[in-house]
Amino acid sequence: PFGFSNAKKMPFEIKELGTSEATTGNAGNTLITPNSPEDDVLPAITKDGNGNIAVVWSHKVSPLEGNMGLSYSTDGGTTWTGNIIELEGFQYYADIAYFEGSKYDGPAWDGLWVECLDLATNGGNFILIPDVTDSSTYEAYAWTEGTRPGATCLNFEDDMWYKEFHFDLTPGPVVAMINDDQGMEQGLELWWMAAGDDLGNIVYNWDSGTGPEGEYFPASDIDTAAIHDSDPAWTDNDFFYVVCQSDVQDKSQILYKRCVPTVQDDIEFAESYFLDGGDTYDASHPNVVASGDNVAVVYMTNDNVYGDWDIRCKYSSDHGQNWGTSTVAGEHMTDEMYPAAYMSGNTVFVVYIRDGNLYLVKSEDGGATWGDPIQVNDEDGTVVAEENAVDLQSGGIVWVDNRNGNNDIYYAPLPMPVIGIPSISGGMGVKATVANSGTEDASSVDWSISLSGMIFVGKEASGTIDTLAAGSETTISTGLVFGIGPTTITVTAGGASKTASGFVLGPLVLGVK
Repeated sequence: PFGFSNAKKMPFEIKELGTSEATTGNAGNTLITPNSPEDDVLPAITKDGNGNIAVVWSHKVSPLEGNMGLSYSTDGGTTWTGNIIELEGFQYYADIAYFEGSKYDGPAWDGLWVECLDLATNGGNFILIPDVTDSSTYEAYAWTEGTRPGATCLNFEDDMWYKEFHFDLTPGPVVAMINDDQGMEQGLELWWMAAGDDLGNIVYNWDSGTGPEGEYFPASDIDTAAIHDSDPAWTDNDFFYVVCQSDVQDKSQILYKRCVPTVQDDIEFAESYFLDGGDTYDASHPNVVASGDNVAVVYMTNDNVYGDWDIRCKYSSDHGQNWGTSTVAGEHMTDEMYPAAYMSGNTVFVVYIRDGNLYLVKSEDGGATWGDPIQVNDEDGTVVAEENAVDLQSGGIVWVDNRNGNNDIYYAPLPMPVIGIPSISGGMGVKATVANSGTEDASSVDWSISLSGMIFVGKEASGTIDTLAAGSETTISTGLVFGIGPTTITVTAGGASKTASGFVLGPLVLGVK
């Protein structure tokens, strides 16, 4: 690994694309790149702590010019505001992630963070977005020219926030990419980026092919997934998964890694092996998702007598120590391609492309079995089948679509309950609002409220919301609280979490923010 500190702040311009609105009931497809005559590709979706959905993409102006797009929705995907962010250089492979640094030891930076490559400089850019609805809060930076030589793809995921221990770097985001750095020929590289006052400091380490799995490059299509526990301290329970396609043999393989920074933060020597492919068939374009003890890797393979592409899943309930295999989609004499996935608990959603259409399929047992596919696009044959043309998250599904004669980005909601915590308030005890912004009702939503500090009565409260209808909200509360002094309030509900600070004075909780 090596470190350096050289990121400079960059001016940028916002070009407004306009607004767009979903059909009645938010059940159809919504164009989120209105008035964009050029091609828009490589969409990525996430959701911030306030429930705002954000999508970025690469905006291709010409073979020698490109920048990034950003569209957001503040109402669960019903209406969208689209923009192009214009920076100096040639931005490509933009990706976005949401971080709550305040949950961990280190800088308490919360917000959206965008990363991209700059093909003009062999470098890259990043943008900090504390409030996606207010472009005056955005800050854009450029990484040093030549620090990402030959980079062809980049991946940035929610909660990929870690401490690099070898150089004792301040905690911050980790971004993964494939490039030619350090003499590699399309090898795997991680950038560990400091946040807070040390913003711009970086440690980068690469896999030169001398680790447990040996040679693996040229590689492509890298993906990551983060796991953390509830302890702010950095422990062995804070780790992440990395997968990519390896073409070291005639047939492509899926390279898998599990990196535990407290044990080994050099990705070259992390636990790793080839998960599938490489003998008589190809395994390509993996996507990894994780939740708790569960991890699933979905990918496309031609491991069948017909030689067409199917979607397969490797799944594990013990952090990848043991694996099962299932077929997500296997209709023969046709190709199912370019899967993307989202996992929450034991539920896994996968989307894939077949014959110009986008299909969604669901597993409720961690990836072992799968339901029937549902077509997502409402106009046949318009979905563009290419690498990373599709992404999904709890906020919804985005994909590249050519129904308007050029490549646009379209959105559809994910058919599931989406639990959020819009607000926390004080007074006599603590109250919090729990909302379901999804398209399906939620049942048995477990919740908890805890207060730190000198709390003598009502330090913790918990319960279960029996049913929370789609589009509705309810209030939960601690009941009586009695204490003295500053407190940190932590609210969880159905996998969502939110924190606030306040001051307890007897039965009153004051200044909650």
